[in-house]
Amino acid sequence: MIEKYVWSDIKKQVREWAKACIRCQKCKVSRHTKSKLGDFEQPDERFSVVHIDLIGKLPPSEGMQYCLTCIDRFSCWMEAIPIPEITAEIVGRAFYEKWICRFGVPAKIVTDQGRQFEAELFRSIAAICGAKVAHTTSYHPQCNGKVERLHRTLKGAIKAHNNIRWTESLPTVLLGLRAAIRPDISYTIAQMVYGTSIKLPGEFFDPPTINMDPQNFVAKLQQHMAELKPLKSPSNRKQNIFVHKDLKSCSHVFLRIDRVKKALEPPYEGPYTVHKKYDKYFTILIKR
Repeated sequence: MIEKYVWSDIKKQVREWAKACIRCQKCKVSRHTKSKLGDFEQPDERFSVVHIDLIGKLPPSEGMQYCLTCIDRFSCWMEAIPIPEITAEIVGRAFYEKWICRFGVPAKIVTDQGRQFEAELFRSIAAICGAKVAHTTSYHPQCNGKVERLHRTLKGAIKAHNNIRWTESLPTVLLGLRAAIRPDISYTIAQMVYGTSIKLPGEFFDPPTINMDPQNFVAKLQQHMAELKPLKSPSNRKQNIFVHKDLKSCSHVFLRIDRVKKALEPPYEGPYTVHKKYDKYFTILIKR
């Protein structure tokens, strides 16, 4: 430009013009916004907050093609319940029989916005039992990250067993996960729930016998569980955080497209007007 044209403040005006190009801002993104990961509010007791989700469609195995996954926020105790279909009736019955009847009614159930969990039947089951249902944000599975991480672990472990009939491998996979030591507290998930380690198949040595009457055991277990609190994951502290300095004061923003994009489609759309600002997200006005 400056080789062929000249006027006052040419460099500044060209730079501002290029920065204001809407098409360029949507396509030429050098660094995406990445805020600090949030932490789940830690409950004070076991089985008071449970995260649930669905896996599938899986290869048919003993008539089952899906899994209802549940994980306790405090202890990380998990259940994976094979089910044939994902209707609201089947999902609700499986959750009641395999979770509520074993661990009691949770105070809060965290789910995504799947139609099975939005259905009136599932809501009625939760209401009758006295549990509150909380739904995550649409297209944002990180809000239910507890159970999403469980999905990756389960699928990887089932693949490692190299067994097409995954319903046969699933109980063994769950046993291994429950007996694994959690690095944040140096205890196993089974110890968090039962107060002692579970014996695994093939163990050669028996643990030392401890004589303890039931009343003292219950009292000591309650005291121990009251003092035990899971720590923040060390991986959450090692993040590459980037938030643009103008994000707090801007009036319009671009919205990232997280779905599978078409060829040559911009990674962002917009700009959209900012309606309200919060610490971790904005409410924007979208006119279709």
